[in-house]
Amino acid sequence: MVRAAAAVYGPERPRATGSGGWISRRQHCRLPPVNEIAAIVYWDGRPVATERRDLLLPAPAARRRWLGKAGAALGQAGPVPPCRDDGILLAWDARIDNREELLHALGRPPETDDGGLILAAYRRWGDACPRRLTGDFAFVLWDGGRRSLLAARDGLGMRPLDWLAVPGGILLASGTAPLLEYAALPRRFDPLAVAGWISGWPDPDRALLAPVARVPAGHLLRADRRGVRLQRFWDIDPERRIRYRRPEEYRQHLRSLLQRAVADRLRSGAGVVASQMSGGMDSTTVTALARESLAAAGKRLLVVSHSYDSVASCDETERIRETLRHLEIREARFLAAEQHLDLDYRALYPPHPDSPGTVLSPRYRDEMRLLREAGAEVLLTGSGGDEMTWGHSLSYSRRLRRGELGVVLEVIRGCRELELPLLRTLRQLFLAPLAPPWLRRALGRPAGASRLPDWVPAAAIRRLDLDERLPGASRARFRNPVLQARYEALRHTSTFNSVRSYDRVGMEHGIEVRHPFFDTRLAEFSFAIPDDLWIRNGYPKWLLRRAMDGVLPDSVCWNRHKVVFDDFFGRLLREQAQAIRAILADRRLEQAGLLDTDRLLAHFDRVVSGRQGFTVDLLYVLMTQVWLQQHF
Repeated sequence: MVRAAAAVYGPERPRATGSGGWISRRQHCRLPPVNEIAAIVYWDGRPVATERRDLLLPAPAARRRWLGKAGAALGQAGPVPPCRDDGILLAWDARIDNREELLHALGRPPETDDGGLILAAYRRWGDACPRRLTGDFAFVLWDGGRRSLLAARDGLGMRPLDWLAVPGGILLASGTAPLLEYAALPRRFDPLAVAGWISGWPDPDRALLAPVARVPAGHLLRADRRGVRLQRFWDIDPERRIRYRRPEEYRQHLRSLLQRAVADRLRSGAGVVASQMSGGMDSTTVTALARESLAAAGKRLLVVSHSYDSVASCDETERIRETLRHLEIREARFLAAEQHLDLDYRALYPPHPDSPGTVLSPRYRDEMRLLREAGAEVLLTGSGGDEMTWGHSLSYSRRLRRGELGVVLEVIRGCRELELPLLRTLRQLFLAPLAPPWLRRALGRPAGASRLPDWVPAAAIRRLDLDERLPGASRARFRNPVLQARYEALRHTSTFNSVRSYDRVGMEHGIEVRHPFFDTRLAEFSFAIPDDLWIRNGYPKWLLRRAMDGVLPDSVCWNRHKVVFDDFFGRLLREQAQAIRAILADRRLEQAGLLDTDRLLAHFDRVVSGRQGFTVDLLYVLMTQVWLQQHF
């Protein structure tokens, strides 16, 4: 990825149905807050010990429900129990969005809940049922007649599901640590998974704790006494193309998809839905579209925003207030980012056992308590907007390759307006990508140099084959380098850390956190249209801006400057430098051959002194060290 320049440059078409209609039709079935699920299966039919099964569902006893049958037990922690239908058991954590299509195809009544739809889909389509489902889901289904188990996880991996083979059977759960506890196995980390974290390229489909495995996003798992098989049922199709004659048609298509994605995530029994809103494009888009749908359904919208009074470069309060006035939203709450900054870093960002990036911050808990007090069960976010709509700076290179000479002047104007280094940007966008291989080698890294941070030892890179496994280990290969780069960015995005963190803390408080941009229908569209529709005229998210033009204030819709929070985190780093340096100085990963601690500390010292800029790679290795210290 061209990092410096990328900061700026960087299904069938749905009917244009009103979003109010979408939400009102979906109120026949109230969607409960998120569930945790678990399954225990022994192939020889031995009974499942009831006194141990609750280890897989670390939730209050009142929330746990189990169903059992001949060597199989499926459990669910949440407001609804698992399902049973004539020898088939189902534990499900799901929000199914194509309900109307499924109700019609399966002949089910409107009050059928999402678990009932999954069961009916399995009876009709068998192992093909996951590909018929649209939404966020993870489920485990035991077919007693076939004595086989089917599990599946949605295409973008929004709901967790891990598994562990045990002698004579299999365990599944919504988390990694409970599987080890049930199996009475010691905690030990997977070296390759940890190497991904300290290298800045964590694999979201790889569990951190060995020997637990993850059901990868977009995969189904079929298990019986013969073994376990994984099969992909969804991915972004590298060959799919959507082409219209006029840009307006792309704008309309995107707007319709966004309306649908937001409306599908508003299903709730509460009279109020909450939406996070900053001053950027993504969360304001979600908030504006949610407001339209909720108003049509007679429900309230509560906006929650964060203020950064101590770091002016991060504070978007004025733009947020302008958007609230523009959208005529009267219910809003501001939370100060400075809350709890007196805490030690490890107490401010305590990691969940399953992942260094899933942090259970007291600030997130403050937010969830506020929402519960307001009566909300659902929180919307703008997470995923960058991954789906930003585009990539390589689009400029491709335009020049096609003979569009005006693209050079376009970039020069953008550099002047945004005060970007002109020569470096031109080199990154045009010279390096279009140069012959021998010149790219001369301009780039020395032969044999790794793409990974220098604190990753060369011996670890060779032993684990990290250069080949991490930055480019994608499941699909796009002929278009723009799409390939975007696909890699989507697979390894740091946004998943925020998603998992909010999901876990929300679960503690009965709040389901939903992310409309992480929608498979939107992902398919995003990769199928011409890549230069996402980034042009110096504007990333160009098509999204066109789609929301006139809905959002111009100061948001046509603002090129994206606020990042490096300054806020950099201040925290400097204020707690001594304590954070002590965290980074832990040498256990060095003893495992995964980390050069001295190089890491030298890098940290340069960042704290201002001689080097902060990078997300440093944050990843810091989170990993905190996780190691708290859970090992």
